[in-house]
Amino acid sequence: MSLGHLADDSIAVSVYVLVVQGVQERPELAAALRGSIRMRFVDGYSPVRIDFRGDEVEIADDAADEDRACDLEVSGRLGDVSALIVAPLAGGLPKPTTRRGRRAITRLADGRVDFDGPLALARNLLRLLAVDAVSAAKTQQHRGGRRTASSDL
Repeated sequence: MSLGHLADDSIAVSVYVLVVQGVQERPELAAALRGSIRMRFVDGYSPVRIDFRGDEVEIADDAADEDRACDLEVSGRLGDVSALIVAPLAGGLPKPTTRRGRRAITRLADGRVDFDGPLALARNLLRLLAVDAVSAAKTQQHRGGRRTASSDL
């Protein structure tokens, strides 16, 4: 895993942390991912590129003058994209049976978050980046911490 070019208003480091966590929790999924993903945030942050090349992953800000093609583009406000990352998933898509899942589905349905590219790659990206309450609670318990009401949402 490597962290590439960072702009002044970069959130690539935050994406890097999510990817590192996903690789640690789901190494088989991460190793199977192939492709280039661009995350565009409409609220002014620099776009982030994630390049999956099997055992090698690079996360960097996507340079504005760079005209490289990507396999998948995710676009939306940071908060709306984050809603997808924290939603419980079923088959790589938000679960409609939970409050967070319904909120995430709404963001997809009304276009606040858009995926342009293969659905399979989008689902696997969500699986890799997923930060659900169950895994967060398990991690916290493993570290000897207490569960909080927010971990049960």
